[in-house]
Amino acid sequence: MEMRAVSGSIESFKCDCIIIGVFEEGLDPRYKGLDQKLGGALSSLSRTGEFKGEFKSAKLVTTLGRTPAKNVLLAGLGKKAEYDLEKLRKAAGITAKYARNLGLSYVASNLHENFIKDAGPRDKAQALTEGAALALYQFTKYRTVEKEKIRKLKSLVIVDSSGSLEDVRKGLERGRILSEATNYVRTLVNEPASIMTSLQMEKEARQLAAKNRLKIRVFNKAELEKLGFGGLLAVNRGSMIEPRFIVMEYAGGKGKVAVVGKGITFDSGGLDLKPAAYMDGMKCDKAGACTVMGILKAASELKLPVHVIGVMPVTENMPGNMAYKPGDVVTTYSGKTIEIGNTDAEGRVILSDALSYAEKACKPDAIIDLATLTGACVVALGYSAAGIMGTGRRLLEGLKKAGDETFERVWELPFYEEFKDAIKSEVADVKNISSYPKGEAGAITAAAFLSAFVEATPWAHIDIAGPAWINEEWPYSPKGATGYGVRLVVRFLENMGKG
Repeated sequence: MEMRAVSGSIESFKCDCIIIGVFEEGLDPRYKGLDQKLGGALSSLSRTGEFKGEFKSAKLVTTLGRTPAKNVLLAGLGKKAEYDLEKLRKAAGITAKYARNLGLSYVASNLHENFIKDAGPRDKAQALTEGAALALYQFTKYRTVEKEKIRKLKSLVIVDSSGSLEDVRKGLERGRILSEATNYVRTLVNEPASIMTSLQMEKEARQLAAKNRLKIRVFNKAELEKLGFGGLLAVNRGSMIEPRFIVMEYAGGKGKVAVVGKGITFDSGGLDLKPAAYMDGMKCDKAGACTVMGILKAASELKLPVHVIGVMPVTENMPGNMAYKPGDVVTTYSGKTIEIGNTDAEGRVILSDALSYAEKACKPDAIIDLATLTGACVVALGYSAAGIMGTGRRLLEGLKKAGDETFERVWELPFYEEFKDAIKSEVADVKNISSYPKGEAGAITAAAFLSAFVEATPWAHIDIAGPAWINEEWPYSPKGATGYGVRLVVRFLENMGKG
């Protein structure tokens, strides 16, 4: 979809549809002229109660040739006092999908011109762009029947009458970059496991590195064996497809952050096989690694003044005849040993190598890992927030702030020393499942396990098992992969660069 910004009056713009915002308090006086041209059609909707401006509502009014635009789409914004950037983002998404689903091709919007406290035209234009571009994402690659009926919005123009066109265009460009990076992640995650294998992940990473001028190093199985990546190799043993360990680097400035992503391309559970109902969506288990690639894409295109290293261990977890088994003891890259208590707790096993490598080989100032790690975190927080734990207070607070700013929210869970006792092993250094009999505090004990592989570097673990994948459509997220984490971490990196 083409997106651009122009100066002018929205009611004078010629297109299939113009989108304007309406609060519950009534039609804004600046649309009085437009309402008069339409014979009072807009104000009468409010008087009759047919359209009350409630948040998430929308109403199409046909102009019958009385204005250059063929239609006016009213976007309900709710109460003025409660309106913020996230509601703008959602309203932009809802109306963009509404227009697309009607078969409209060319629309214009000025939703960014409605007042939001402490938000200027650049931030509002960015939110509008994100909401529309993210909402219009569709994964239709494998559709063959009636594919011609799939509707697409071809162009969305932001029309600015405030005299802030330069700022609006900057906000649009930032929103475009972040949305494209997020949608890129969605596509990688949505790809079937038969397609997006570890070898295809390598290919995608190399293509991204070449296009965005990123450094890249990929370790194959022979190299991993030589270097002692015992965790990744153990999980890979049940698969016929070799693992890959991908390291990508964007050196845009000072302040080095390693971003580690779990890359399980499909998780059967291994010998501790998952029930069928839980296996269906396991192509999503690579979301952490895919998100790291999206973060590097966005950071490089935004030219952030930071140094980012992406670290991605990639394999599938399968129950082949060489699969690792409960009771096995695995020696990791760090030299520490893991007793395998359950082969379905494989994500933390491959991350043990990745975290140690990030700390020892990359020597960053901070480490952030993103992983669809535990169903326990979904039980605790649902799908609207990720769990966060770690050892760097400034790092954790910075990520929480970035989450609030982008609405990719994180919620800090307690991370007491006592939780580390639960992952102690009698035969190895740690065990990959806790000693709690019913799996209590599962998200926290998983993080406690990971902490054993980060010795001194400030570290934050983000369990994205909930928000990485949704089973119902949201205002600017379709069903399936959400791309959660790109805007969150990029905002953190941006804030860090400013500091």
